[in-house]
Order: sequence, then C-alpha cells, then structure tokens
Amino acid sequence: MKSPGHIPFVQIIGEADHPDFRDAIGLLRREAYLVADERLPPELIVVAQSRPDVIRCDELDAIRRAAPLAGIVALLGSWCEGETRTGRPWPGAHRVYWYDFPAWWSRQMWLRGTGRCPDWARPVNFGWRATLQAMPVDIGLSACEPERPRPRGGLIILQTAIQETANTLADVLKNAGYATTWQRPDRPRRIIRGAVAGVWDGGQLDDQEAAELSELCSLLSCEGAPVTALIDFPRRDRVERALQVGAAAVLGKPWFNSDLIATLDAAIVVPRQSRAA
Repeated sequence: MKSPGHIPFVQIIGEADHPDFRDAIGLLRREAYLVADERLPPELIVVAQSRPDVIRCDELDAIRRAAPLAGIVALLGSWCEGETRTGRPWPGAHRVYWYDFPAWWSRQMWLRGTGRCPDWARPVNFGWRATLQAMPVDIGLSACEPERPRPRGGLIILQTAIQETANTLADVLKNAGYATTWQRPDRPRRIIRGAVAGVWDGGQLDDQEAAELSELCSLLSCEGAPVTALIDFPRRDRVERALQVGAAAVLGKPWFNSDLIATLDAAIVVPRQSRAA
C-alpha cells in the first residue's frame, strides 16, 4: 500500500473517465494518494475537462473555497487548445494538455521528491512557467530551474526538416548536458553509433511522416535509443499511431523545454539503470 507521507494527496474532479485522460489518470492512481474523503485536504486538485465549459468558472470557485490551499491543474483535452484565444480559460489554474501530462507529472514528482516547489504550488500569474504560456517554446532552461542529474555527453539524434527547429533543440539539449546531431528526413540515413535517444519533429503525422518516424525508430532501436515525437497539437489517433510505429513518447507542439527534458531523462536514465542492474 502506498504511504501517504511520501506522495501527494490529489483530488480528481471532472471527466476522469474520458479516453484522452486514460494515461494521466493512470499515473495519478499509481503515484498519488487519491482523496475521496473531505476530511483529507488535497495538496493538488486535478480538474479534467475534454472541451471548454464542461466545468464552469463558478464551479471551480466552489472547488477553491472547499480546498483553499490546494494547487489546481487543468487537465485538458484536445478541444481546449484554442480556449486561450477564443474562450474563457479558468483563472488561476495551471493548464496541462493530456498529451503533455506524463512529462509534466514526472517533473513535478522529481521537484517534490527533492524538496523543491512543484509548479502547482507556484502562483499561476507569477510563476516562471506561467510567463511562458504564450510562447511556442520556452527559452532553454530557466535560471530558477534546478539542476537535475542526467547522463553527460549522451548523443541525441534530431530529425527535422527545419534548421531553426534543429538549432533550437540543439541549444536546449546542450544546456541540459546532451550532445546532438541533426539529420534531415529527406536525406539518406544511417545507424549512428552511441546515440542514447532521438527527437523527431513533424506535423500531423501523415503517411509519409509516419514512415519517416518508423524508420528513425528502427534505426535507433539497434542502439536501444528511444525516440520522442513532436507533433502539432496531436489528437489521440495521432498519438496512438506514433506509438504504434515505434515512438517511446509524444509531446505536442508548441512544447515546453522542461517537458521535453523530463521526457528524455525518464526514457534514457531509468531504462539504462535498469539494464545495468
């Protein structure tokens, strides 16, 4: 049985049974103590919403009054992606899309486990992460982002048709302690020895992109190197297709660099430690 003293008390509200939230809710059930008793105040409230206005602002206000010290995270489905431009997003709630939740949660658990402040305990309007919500990619690793142990000198293969994207990824990963090499999807490819991971950049994962991603996954599988796919605002069928052709993880574009680093760290560090054990 999980010990409540070492894991966060979490209350889940909303559409917990929606298919988009299957992985996120599964993570919470495994790694959090789910609060069902009003006598146990939650540290975090996860409000799951597949589309705008499923839960109204006044309902969220009532939730806050019932647990005023709890952080609130909006776990959002694909239909909520345009809400910041055309709708009325919930004030004071951290927004995390369903496809980004595993990476986000991994980072929060690491922060909390090392005695640091998780994002949900930071004021939304003043936290370092919140100030980057409107940006397509956050600017490297923030000065107030704590250093996280990771393999030094590990080589990551970047596959993208856009040089600016390759340069951005290379800068971010260099700051995180990784080496990189860029290859275009329309050039002949070869197995690159010593790679620890790959990052594939695409659009909506049409048939051609799926073939390119599959080929990269096959090449890197010889090295035991997992591939993370970056996809434009992915829907569930696109995520499932990426995983079927060999990707280890999927992040939506625009992405947060902290989520990308958390995804790579989890894919690289944990499996390699397990194999060495």
